[in-house]
Amino acid sequence: MTFTSQPRYRALLLVPFLLLLAMAIAFAPTASAQSKAPNRIVALTPFSANTMAYLGVKPAAVGQTLGGDKRLAPVLRTSKVLKLSHPNGPNLEQLINQRAQLVFTSSQWRKGTQSMRNLGMRVVETEPRTIGQVYAQTRRIAEIINRKARGNRFLSQMKRETRQATAGISKRPKVLLLLGVGQTPFTFLENSWGGQIMKAAGGRMITGGATSSGGFARISDEEVLVANPDVIVAVPHANTRDIPKLIDFMKNNPAWESTPAARKDQIYVSTDNSMLQAGTDVARTIRVVRKQYLRNWK
Repeated sequence: MTFTSQPRYRALLLVPFLLLLAMAIAFAPTASAQSKAPNRIVALTPFSANTMAYLGVKPAAVGQTLGGDKRLAPVLRTSKVLKLSHPNGPNLEQLINQRAQLVFTSSQWRKGTQSMRNLGMRVVETEPRTIGQVYAQTRRIAEIINRKARGNRFLSQMKRETRQATAGISKRPKVLLLLGVGQTPFTFLENSWGGQIMKAAGGRMITGGATSSGGFARISDEEVLVANPDVIVAVPHANTRDIPKLIDFMKNNPAWESTPAARKDQIYVSTDNSMLQAGTDVARTIRVVRKQYLRNWK
């Protein structure tokens, strides 16, 4: 190659480079595109659905919640509701019909996660078990849907309200928090969501010494009597049509009638799901527990 041919050769080498550069610029996402949240998001838990709503992004659909839509933000009351079934969670055909791109789920529906991912959906577990995890997961959701600044403001508000709701606790009664699966009682443990809320509200949790990574343990009526609780808070878990009968059984169970809770008429039933699943309404739930169940609200 002669010296005079080198400029032409260099120019030819530049052509593919310039073409690649032009394609990269053309197909690179713009700043405005990067700032947008995924278009089709399904939130299977009340926590993720409400977090999205308060951050200004309405999910395409929400998961069915035990206790109905009482805890959902008003803007979500008209959202499409997806039925959830053990152990996989949502019906895949429903998700396809919703054109879901991102699904916020919980460990409860983990068996269905891979099937959703096989359909090209991003699946993220966001189901807190502690109040600290509520803050961490709120921040995570805010980052995923590109609402970080708004998420920080929302977090500050939640933390402030929770501090106010847990202030001035002087009375700390012994509490047995029970999950009624039919007429079979399970005790909430301190590592359950309900256990965390009860402790924050000032209740001294009675668990009979049971431990379980799942947050619940079977308890007999005899163990309830030995625990001698000042307060019993029961959470029915059954088909909707069976709830009234289960509430009556829990409030009038003859096996518990000799407990201080029964003698003082301090057996309560919680039906709005607030003790079973985390929500953004941490402060409100703690206030309800203190006012209605523990009676230690100032």
